Amino acid sequence: MKLKEIANIIKGTHLKEREDNRGCHHIYKELTMLALEPISFIDERKLIEVDSSKVVSPKNLTREGDVIVSLYFPMMACYVEEGQGGLVIPHYMAVVRMKPNVDIDSRFIVQFINSNRGRKAICEQVSKLYAIRPTSLPLKYLNNVDIRANENTLLESF
Repeated sequence: MKLKEIANIIKGTHLKEREDNRGCHHIYKELTMLALEPISFIDERKLIEVDSSKVVSPKNLTREGDVIVSLYFPMMACYVEEGQGGLVIPHYMAVVRMKPNVDIDSRFIVQFINSNRGRKAICEQVSKLYAIRPTSLPLKYLNNVDIRANENTLLESF
């Protein structure tokens, strides 16, 4: 089962700091690489505040239950907890948002991406097209990762 079959994967937005004091402004809290903790949670102390003249689309703001994925190696996935909605997802991250008709806990996706098996599944696809290990992950590889491949390997070995 490919990830794109059960979830929508959306790249973050590029939010510029407001350059002058004219016009309207919107203050947002934006995720940073430092805010993504290796143990799969978002450290709110490491967010940055951005004063922007641009209104951010709701699709680029976190929602409870979302999975945030860093698109730079080493990839890291974090679960958006209750009360962490409304954070801006930057252009170097993506959000994995489960489709409404799917009955899979998004924390499974976090654990899969952060596992050795998940990283191997994603990196193998990327490595087939590049002679060297790329520093960023194109969204098409995240979309097409098979989250259930080899799930029964252990059982079949008996």
